Amino acid sequence: MSFSNILAMKKRRRNNLSTSKKEPRLTIPPVNGLRENSGSIPTDLLVEILSRVPAKSIARFRCVSKDWCSILRRPDFTNHFSTMSSARPRLLFTFQADGKWSFFSTPHSPDPDQNSSPLVVDSYTHVLSNSSFGVCRPVCGLVCSKDEGLLSGKRGPCLWICNPSVGLSKPLPNVRTRRSRIHTFTGYDPIEKTFKVLGMTSSAKPLLHKTEEHQVLTLGRGKPKWRKIACPVTHMPQYSSEICIDGVIYYLAEDEVSLDACMLVCFDVKSETFKFMINEELKDLGSSSTLIDYKGKVGVLCGPYSFLSARIKSIELWVIDDIEKQKWSRRVLILPPLWRDVLAGTAVCIMGMIGTSEVVFSPRFMSSSPFYIFYYNIEKKTFRRVEIQGIGPFKGQSVYSFINHVENVKPYEFLSST
Repeated sequence: MSFSNILAMKKRRRNNLSTSKKEPRLTIPPVNGLRENSGSIPTDLLVEILSRVPAKSIARFRCVSKDWCSILRRPDFTNHFSTMSSARPRLLFTFQADGKWSFFSTPHSPDPDQNSSPLVVDSYTHVLSNSSFGVCRPVCGLVCSKDEGLLSGKRGPCLWICNPSVGLSKPLPNVRTRRSRIHTFTGYDPIEKTFKVLGMTSSAKPLLHKTEEHQVLTLGRGKPKWRKIACPVTHMPQYSSEICIDGVIYYLAEDEVSLDACMLVCFDVKSETFKFMINEELKDLGSSSTLIDYKGKVGVLCGPYSFLSARIKSIELWVIDDIEKQKWSRRVLILPPLWRDVLAGTAVCIMGMIGTSEVVFSPRFMSSSPFYIFYYNIEKKTFRRVEIQGIGPFKGQSVYSFINHVENVKPYEFLSST
């Protein structure tokens, strides 16, 4: 071996040694003053380990030291945690009682083939609020209040944003308007990684009110402020149905004179522009409609009534096959005879669909204990119920149930402890 090759090898070794010394490592503080318990963990290994723990644990671990706080607030960690969390979606339940909104979360039922063991909620938080009418569907772990009450005459803000995974919430700024009602939907732009709230205000009368002003609130970038935007089509959003898929908020709406849904509204979160799919066939969707993500396409699950009873024999699945040509496909899902026996006297709503086969139902009100949710596999034609334990003893409260909830640990500074 030549002398020049030997020098080159020594230089590479020095560079590798220098690089290894600069590798970031986190020191574990000693326990009870015992130095033998101290040590260090490479940052990449720590990130991989902590991306598998519950979100509330991450909030506590940020208090261990400045180094831990710095690492656990880095975008690469929070993005990796979100990716890992999306692979283990959860159920989220919330209701309003005693002047607060209470949130409860648990993993999805692991056994799709038979009645599973009870699920016990392992995460919960509370938001003080007496004014909110309801909540929006969670988007990337965040939940926004949905307030259709009168805006005039209220003291303080009526809207709030919450991250139930880590127990953080904050009121949103008041909507500047002379109108008295508001519809809100939450969306997320995956390109710029930005959360936005779409607000549409209207007058209190007549009862079937059309939206008159459209405003957007961007979260996480300085002081939040409502901005007015243009909307080319007058419409009346349906209260109960919305979903955000790949940076677009979808919701069903009615025209100015109809009592039935006849359009699908598409709001692009990044460009803040509207697109409308107007189709008379949408009137057949019925009053109980839930928008779903079906293989990356917009789908709708619907029944004949807002509340489904044991007497219902079928529901419908609508899917947009071609959004540009506004082409829909329709499939009737026949419910099994077991539906009547298991559901008994419980009235349920459609929560959505897990994957491409399991439709999930939940009671709309908390009645007598125990509290159950129901799964129907449309491919295997099986029906099962799962008990949810630990929500609380409240009865008669309206309960909002969501599937595919994703835990979020991103340190948005606009969220502060209540």
